[in-house]
Amino acid sequence: MKKRIVILGGGFGGLYTALEMERTIARDPDVEVTLVNHDNFFLFTPMLHEVAASDLDMTHIVNPIRKLLKRVQFFQGDVDRIDLQARLVEVSHGGDHHHHQLEYDHLVIGVGNITNYYNLPGLEEHALTMKSLGDAIFLRNRLIQNLEEADFECTDARKPLMTIVVAGGGFAGVETIAAVNDFLREAVPFYKNLEECDL
Repeated sequence: MKKRIVILGGGFGGLYTALEMERTIARDPDVEVTLVNHDNFFLFTPMLHEVAASDLDMTHIVNPIRKLLKRVQFFQGDVDRIDLQARLVEVSHGGDHHHHQLEYDHLVIGVGNITNYYNLPGLEEHALTMKSLGDAIFLRNRLIQNLEEADFECTDARKPLMTIVVAGGGFAGVETIAAVNDFLREAVPFYKNLEECDL
């Protein structure tokens, strides 16, 4: 009977576990390894700020998971439930959320984390996160929208449109604000009613 290993999550932890197993134990015909991830690509999140600032095309920070794995099976879907006693994971996929049960002998959980807003009032409602391609593109579009709005002669309040606050002084926060600063300073000369002092 095959040993079944299920890996949940295709971020750094999950994917690199799958790649190591691909190189080693997945060669064994008595071992079956399955990676489950919501997206069918690996996202190199440390470069998201560069996509937001238009310094890098998004295709440079994504890799198709199926292309990276030959022996490890890939299941694109969402983890709905883990039953530790029965040793099975319930996953769903597709628009109709069709359900599957994956049995396992060994389970690796590498599903990542969620944003901690530290109970700061208003932060969760107003913050833009930097965790996905969608987040990076949304931020870039918001910056451009604010530049366009601030450039109108009739705009009374340029400063609020050009004020960016970053909550978090870790790697992502520092890199994001630096990239946003560069993006805005390079863009200002193309807007006739804006000056660097408006930033």
